[in-house]
Amino acid sequence: MAKVIAIGNNKGGIGKTTTATNLATGLARKGKRVLAIDNDPQGHLSKSLGVESPASLEYTLDDVMKNLVNDIDIEPGDGIIKTAEGVDLMPTNLKYSGMELVLFSAMNREQILKDYVTMMRPFYDYIIIDCQPTLGLLTVNAFTAADSILIPVTPEALPVDGLQQLFQTIGMIKKKLNPGLEIEGILFTIVDNRTRDAREVMQAVREAFENNVHFYEKVIPASVRAKECPATGYSIFEYDPKGTVANGYASLVEEVLDNE
Repeated sequence: MAKVIAIGNNKGGIGKTTTATNLATGLARKGKRVLAIDNDPQGHLSKSLGVESPASLEYTLDDVMKNLVNDIDIEPGDGIIKTAEGVDLMPTNLKYSGMELVLFSAMNREQILKDYVTMMRPFYDYIIIDCQPTLGLLTVNAFTAADSILIPVTPEALPVDGLQQLFQTIGMIKKKLNPGLEIEGILFTIVDNRTRDAREVMQAVREAFENNVHFYEKVIPASVRAKECPATGYSIFEYDPKGTVANGYASLVEEVLDNE
């Protein structure tokens, strides 16, 4: 049965989709069966995994969720795209932006994505869910479906306040919807170690949460190559395999595997 990891933070521009892309691809490169679920209407994960035009797709996560809300049977393989680097993808496009309105009046509205994930668990070793940078119903669905949450954090001003809000939301979901939910860890991303500010912010975050949260050993450095990578439709392991970002994500993959 798959381990389900949601990649989440209530802040954008922190390398969340990049982390989802490279964690999923890195696990697949290790021989794991991986399903990546694009739970963000922007479809950035779909594009990063090689879907050139998400808008043209006939079947996406939007269709899966609507079918589940309306109690229409779906097959496990429906809509799954096989990517060039060995990851199975459940894609998304902008149609999914209306899903929160659909869910608002649905029975068990926080559990719909979990129903799909439960159906898919037997076919995979890992399911990686990329979340949008808000704490709305789509993200709540992802956290309710997940076993754990991996939190990318950039060393910018005041991340501690945002993390405290995120942890409060996770605590509420754990109490009311998903008692087994855990925090997989905090991953520092887009880090410029040359700046004192970055080092001080990372130290402040560690001091605030290190007693309760795992911090990944390596940080993901800021990199022009990493910024370019999503537009290629390939992971950093293909685009810049010898770079520092690939090295950082390879370390993340090993730590996730060690935590099986």
